[in-house]
Amino acid sequence: MVLLLLSLTCYAQEQKTLKVDYSKIEKFVKSNDNQFEQLIARFENGDTTLTLEDIANIYYGSFYSTEYSYIDASKSLEDKMKEKDYADAFILCKEELKQSPASLDLLFKASICAQKTGVSENVYSQRIVQILDVIFASGDGRSEKTAYKVVAVSDEYFIIYAVFGANLKAQALVGHCDVMTVYEDEAPDETVDLYFDVSLHLSQLNAIFGGSSSKSKKTGKKVR
Repeated sequence: MVLLLLSLTCYAQEQKTLKVDYSKIEKFVKSNDNQFEQLIARFENGDTTLTLEDIANIYYGSFYSTEYSYIDASKSLEDKMKEKDYADAFILCKEELKQSPASLDLLFKASICAQKTGVSENVYSQRIVQILDVIFASGDGRSEKTAYKVVAVSDEYFIIYAVFGANLKAQALVGHCDVMTVYEDEAPDETVDLYFDVSLHLSQLNAIFGGSSSKSKKTGKKVR
């Protein structure tokens, strides 16, 4: 667990801090359609001059947008990836990214498909890095108060598995946070708790089901 703790410390030291104000972002998205669309266009075109605030408006703002959304890959796309039909999967990725341009899940799959089909994946990997910069600037993941703010539960798994290279041992809902207990292959008995603020996801569930969601602790494999 030493390597993971070092990674967390390095991210905390290297990243700028960003106060994420959901109400402010919602107001911006709903009151400035043209500006929001311009940000999306710059993001899709690989604009490296976008600020943390710009990317935060794109990433969290997609939750509030009526034009865009924040979704994971469709079953059709998942099936194409499992079949290793990367050419068709890439076509689906690009189509689904039009609806959800800041989805980490879709961007990651697009990056894989691009590599597999001999296309540059830079524009996709850059967008992933830009979004991760915002998430890591939103907190340090070490407490409920300083939790990483994410839009989707799948983003938590992406950070745990793809970024930190850790494994999930257990998870629990504490207040507005998913507490993910993780470990490394080299030290399965040594764990670290990572906190993810899932307020947006919970509010979506509340809107759909009209009540609060709950999670019991789960162990072992990924839950989606």
